[in-house]
Amino acid sequence: MENVPITHDALPAAVYLLRQEVSELKQLLANTSANPANPDADERPLSVKEAAEFLGIAPQTVYQNIDKIPHRKRFGRLFFFKSELLEYLNAGEGKVA
Repeated sequence: MENVPITHDALPAAVYLLRQEVSELKQLLANTSANPANPDADERPLSVKEAAEFLGIAPQTVYQNIDKIPHRKRFGRLFFFKSELLEYLNAGEGKVA
């Protein structure tokens, strides 16, 4: 909308336009959250250091509890995914010391 003062007579039309714009914005937000442009953006593999920061523990603690923490090992390196770490924390399948 423009930065034009709204008179009392034009108020109903202005409110109608605002409601339409809000409705369009809600629809855009719903479509964006349902179909993100890059769904794998948050699902990139995390390093041990990044996983430790995400969990709020030291990297050494990750190594000490690697049998309890969901991970993947490729090319001799450990990889973690945020979604799996969140599931692990929410499930309470053991406590990280």
